Amino acid sequence: MSLAEIYQQDCVIQGWQPDANHQIVLQQIQQIFCPPRSFFTSFFRSSTLLGCYIWGEVGRGKTYLMDLFFHNTPIPKKARYHFTAFMQKVHHLLSQKKGDILAVAKQLRKDHDLICLDEFQVTEIADAMILARLFDSLFAQGIHFVTTSNTKPDDLYKDGLHFDRFSPFIKILKSNLTVIHLDSQNSTDYRRLELENVDTFKAKTYTDLRVQFLKKVNMEGKTGLSLSILQRTIHFPDVSPTILWVDFKDICEVAYGAADYQAIAHHVKEVYLVNVPLMTADHRDSVRRFITLIDCFYDEGVILHLHAAADPDNLYHDPTKARLPFERTASRLVQMERQNGK
Repeated sequence: MSLAEIYQQDCVIQGWQPDANHQIVLQQIQQIFCPPRSFFTSFFRSSTLLGCYIWGEVGRGKTYLMDLFFHNTPIPKKARYHFTAFMQKVHHLLSQKKGDILAVAKQLRKDHDLICLDEFQVTEIADAMILARLFDSLFAQGIHFVTTSNTKPDDLYKDGLHFDRFSPFIKILKSNLTVIHLDSQNSTDYRRLELENVDTFKAKTYTDLRVQFLKKVNMEGKTGLSLSILQRTIHFPDVSPTILWVDFKDICEVAYGAADYQAIAHHVKEVYLVNVPLMTADHRDSVRRFITLIDCFYDEGVILHLHAAADPDNLYHDPTKARLPFERTASRLVQMERQNGK
């Protein structure tokens, strides 16, 4: 069966209304990867392009479409990563290979014919500075990619520090991947659709959350949390074996990165994040960290209790051209709240 036929089956099973924009994207993916006669008869058709970069607004189904392809392609050497997790893997390999990017690319090639990357978003300068050399080497090794993003390639890392060292990556990406725009016209925000007619975000007071946290800690006992990450140690004192209480300033106004947030997400099941302020263009570094933090918690299924100065859609206000992509974060906070309330 073709991807379009598999999609139609999913729509029938799930009771969805088929989305014409989804069908267009699937047709483009199939044209890139699949021979004309059948989706399942070979790995890749002969092509100078090595995959596709799918971008569009939050909640339009990009991840679903990528996953539909990933789960139905017969390629045995394939892997799916959140972009943040993939870059942490890359940095880990770089430390093993003493900074040799070509050696890292060759190592990844041994295990991967296809890599699917979800939520491609460059916010970490450590990632931005190596992406051009990294992907140039990965493409040279013949690794195929399907990626999703809320940002078109030309706007990745927009106005970021040392952008001149990042910008060659955009040309490399566009030269090797077909850029596919998932049009949002006449389309649905699928993340928000399931939350309609539900009181999805309930403001919580600091006192209520603190009482709730202390009751749980009294049952588990307070232990503190110390994590060794990249040859340094970070410590949080207000922790039980599975639950963390932390102030925004202590986790987003400190020079932490994705590796730190992933380590936290791996060690705790529940987080009380308090005193989240209204954020503006003056807090761009903190906003970047908050976006990464929520991505890590979301991907690891961490239960989040948020004490914030506003609801998610109104937490960040930045009218400048350098506005960060906060829409996905707001959408995820709403989802996490809904799941927390189940």
